[in-house]
Amino acid sequence: MADNPYKREIVNSAISILREGKTDTAGQYYATIDDTEFASYATASSPGLQRACFQYPLVLKAVLRDIKPDFAGEHYADLGAEIKINKEINGWDLLFELPSNYLDMIAQVSQGARTIKVGQSSRDITYDHRVLTFDSYAHVVKGTDDQAYYCSTLHTAAAANKPITGADYADYWTLYDVASALGADWVSGWSYKASASGFLLATNTYSNDPSATVDSSIPSAYIKYIPYVQAGINDKPQYYPEEFKTAFAVRLASALTKDVEKQVGLLQRYEKYEKPAVLRVQNMDNYRKPHKTWMEKRLGN
Repeated sequence: MADNPYKREIVNSAISILREGKTDTAGQYYATIDDTEFASYATASSPGLQRACFQYPLVLKAVLRDIKPDFAGEHYADLGAEIKINKEINGWDLLFELPSNYLDMIAQVSQGARTIKVGQSSRDITYDHRVLTFDSYAHVVKGTDDQAYYCSTLHTAAAANKPITGADYADYWTLYDVASALGADWVSGWSYKASASGFLLATNTYSNDPSATVDSSIPSAYIKYIPYVQAGINDKPQYYPEEFKTAFAVRLASALTKDVEKQVGLLQRYEKYEKPAVLRVQNMDNYRKPHKTWMEKRLGN
């Protein structure tokens, strides 16, 4: 793959910060960072380069989550069918799998009536929720023999794989427990998941608009979140504002140094100067009044 000069620029900025502006050594180490090396840091040509490649996506995630910059965007998602698992979730009634590109949850919101007026502004209608990390889970359903079965292979439910009357059910379901009460009702057309890891949304409220879904009008949760795709390949630093690139470089430098005193100083610089600078610019952009043409002014529009 071709070198990505924008990623190299951020890494070199971080090294320059560490070297107090002396970039000769940094240039030797970091002039050949490319997308392949970011995708697999172990392939990098030097220990310093390997460390930078390894830390780059971790620090980017941390800064995106911390600042929630405008350019990262806010995505909305209907989470589809709820997860039916047999785990204690501390009073939450519903579980949903979060999107694969999930980085950070902003809110669970109402899809049908997404915003309400508050004075002169609008805001989303939101609901209580919690994001949980699961090491493993699988759908568990009631079989026609009054026993509970867990999904062993990802699939879409159809008559042929229904436990246990479907001719192929054994390819998709495995006996979980003889008590059918431990399983949920099997639903034709649902996508059932096998054991996996990831983030789940716990809530007590359905918030999507079933009439707008393609999943047979399944009640679900609707969320607003910040997306993230694996750094080093799909992040696009050419679109980052300069203030964000500087904040990112300072945080990356703090992760690369082994000098504790220097690390503390860089983190303080990030919190006191670089992060506020990004937020200041965002606020200026958010509240900048739209420009009016002379004709609009003349007509009073």
